[in-house]
Amino acid sequence: RGCDLNPLTVAVQAGEFGGGTMGDGRAPSETLASPLLRQPQEVEEPMSKQRNTPLMDWWLRKWQLMLYTVLLLIASVGNTVFFKRMTNAMPNYGWYLTQLSTLIYVPFFACMAGTGITQQADVKLVKKFAIMGVFDGLSGTFMVLGGVHTSGTLQVLMGQAVIPVTMLLSVLLLRKQYHILQYVGATTIVLGIVLDKVMTPSDGLTEENWPVSNIFFAMAILPQAVSTVFKEIAFRGYDGDLDVNVLQFWVAVFQVAVNFMCMPVYTLPMLGTQRVPLEEMPNIAVGGSKCLFVGQDQVVENCGLPDEKPCDNCEKALVPVFMYLGFNLLLNIFAVLVIKHGSAALSFLVSTLRMPLSALAFSSTMIMGAEAAAFRLHDFMGLVTILLGLASYRLGSRQLKRQLKAEAATEQIPSPTFASPASPSDISDSPGVRPRGSDWKLMPVFATGSLNSGQPQFVLVHAPKPKARSADLVRRNLIGRVGVASPLSSPQFRHHFEPTVEPHDLTLTGLES
Repeated sequence: RGCDLNPLTVAVQAGEFGGGTMGDGRAPSETLASPLLRQPQEVEEPMSKQRNTPLMDWWLRKWQLMLYTVLLLIASVGNTVFFKRMTNAMPNYGWYLTQLSTLIYVPFFACMAGTGITQQADVKLVKKFAIMGVFDGLSGTFMVLGGVHTSGTLQVLMGQAVIPVTMLLSVLLLRKQYHILQYVGATTIVLGIVLDKVMTPSDGLTEENWPVSNIFFAMAILPQAVSTVFKEIAFRGYDGDLDVNVLQFWVAVFQVAVNFMCMPVYTLPMLGTQRVPLEEMPNIAVGGSKCLFVGQDQVVENCGLPDEKPCDNCEKALVPVFMYLGFNLLLNIFAVLVIKHGSAALSFLVSTLRMPLSALAFSSTMIMGAEAAAFRLHDFMGLVTILLGLASYRLGSRQLKRQLKAEAATEQIPSPTFASPASPSDISDSPGVRPRGSDWKLMPVFATGSLNSGQPQFVLVHAPKPKARSADLVRRNLIGRVGVASPLSSPQFRHHFEPTVEPHDLTLTGLES
């Protein structure tokens, strides 16, 4: 066609009128394939993927979550068991143990928060941090003080009382409404605790369960529940971004201060042999350090008899104390990981499984040694009753969640109070509901200074506001989406690119404009 010397046209015509092949017998498309225009090729799927079953695919997606869940269960049981072993190893140093289990988190959160400790904390926030620290500090003081002469199995059962107490406070303070099955479950939990306590025989168990110690351990539930409720409403008027590590640093600092202010509690005459005169409290810190780190017994005289203090056995104190501190740290870390990769409901399930496993561990001589306690009939009945109550509570929580999804009139604030969001029937300015458009999120926090009840703790904060992307980031994302592999193809570097092919060959590469 005239002077058309386009090689592509000539080649196509030669292939078209010459039988569809070139001189070497190959098709023209094979000869003229552009090196920059990739041709679709049939790639055979690897045999390993072809052999994957649905079960294997599920395992590949969920193995990390399953690992975190198993480790959370192990850490939860270990935390419960070694809390009791720690108090048994150092029964004369309750205040020292409370202070130690809180103080170790101060430098930990200081490193995590960095300069935000002072930059993000204003006067109003510090006041709220102080309130949280007061309640958490009181809970830790009462729990360690009562845990010395409260059996491990009873500690596990009484720890579940935080659910009905938190429900009661949420109804009174936040005007929440729960499903009928949740009320039944909370009532059943209380009955299970009462049943175990009432059926406990009075002979032979006075040393293991002192009534005064049981009362102090039960008193620790109230400030723990108040702290849980307060963390849900503390930051509703705060619109800034809050670093949870900053919160936990200041709460731990105020817990340490509260532990000092609670020194007079140890002077109460009702504590019996656990009573410590106020002038001897400084010696508790020095003596506790010598007992723990040096293995030097401090209480060796006027001890060991029924009406006297237990004698020190400091040689065996180091392992259970640091095992508890290690399990407590791992429990908090794995709880955060399970919530991050799974859900809060999964962590609640782990806390439920913790109960029977911990009860069995307390009766095992392999784990508790000479401190193992027989698992009696009243313990079994109380445990089964509480498990039934927990099952009813979880079922009611699911039913309530379905009702809230069906009633989409208002958007609920997510509630950390054991998966029990506020009732949608409340008015819009109620503490239990919020208007559409306000973004909130539940951030898991560590439980420090006391025996973790197994229930994850959260704080309700504003979700971080989305930040505008820079022009450079937008450009890089656009270049990545169009599939450009080389940075030389970017508009910033295009003027550095020098073609290495002749002009008449550009038609073969597809680069001719």
